[in-house]
Amino acid sequence: MKKSLTIIGAGLLFFSCLQGQYFKAITVETGTHVSEKFTYDVRFLYPQFTEGEVVMKTGAVSQSKLNFDLLLGEIEFLSDKDTLMIARKKDLNMVTVARDTFIYRGGYLKLIHSGTVKVLLRDKYKVTDIVKKGAMGAPNRSSAIDSYTAIPTDKNLLTLVPTEDIVFRRTLEFYILTSAGDMIDFRKKNIIELFPQKESEIQKFIKSNKINFEEQSDILKLADFLATL
Repeated sequence: MKKSLTIIGAGLLFFSCLQGQYFKAITVETGTHVSEKFTYDVRFLYPQFTEGEVVMKTGAVSQSKLNFDLLLGEIEFLSDKDTLMIARKKDLNMVTVARDTFIYRGGYLKLIHSGTVKVLLRDKYKVTDIVKKGAMGAPNRSSAIDSYTAIPTDKNLLTLVPTEDIVFRRTLEFYILTSAGDMIDFRKKNIIELFPQKESEIQKFIKSNKINFEEQSDILKLADFLATL
């Protein structure tokens, strides 16, 4: 499998941690293998590999024990004693694990609200900071971008031993999947553009229910309301 790279820009280095759903940052200290900090219970979405199905666009279906790797952003399956990634992602229709459904759009997204209003969740760890030690061991964030222009996103990440502290945080991103198959950020402005004739009702609902667009429970509550319009 080709080694893929994630370019880390300045925006990622200072990625906001003010998520409605708070996840504690995980720091991989200098000289430590990334895998040492990402134990099984931290790295995977499900407590164990679970029966699921991989459905291709051709209609072909294969069954296997699957899990979602939150660090690598990959659906993995068991093959003998190895864990492998799905290779032909562009040919995927969907993947089901337990009762959850995933689709692939440049990354795996979980369908968290179905019906007339479909909502997708991107759930994975991201690099939020890289800290080089300056004089006397003091943290020096300004030099971090010069140290790493990219890090691996495949399994090579697990064996990475950083020369600076790397800070990861699990992040949630929400999207509406339109009838045309487009993904749109689940934000008030975008929702109103999708339902322009119902703007006043939507504004009233958001205000009266104090909808937080970073909180999954609020996202689902608003999606339920939108489905009634």
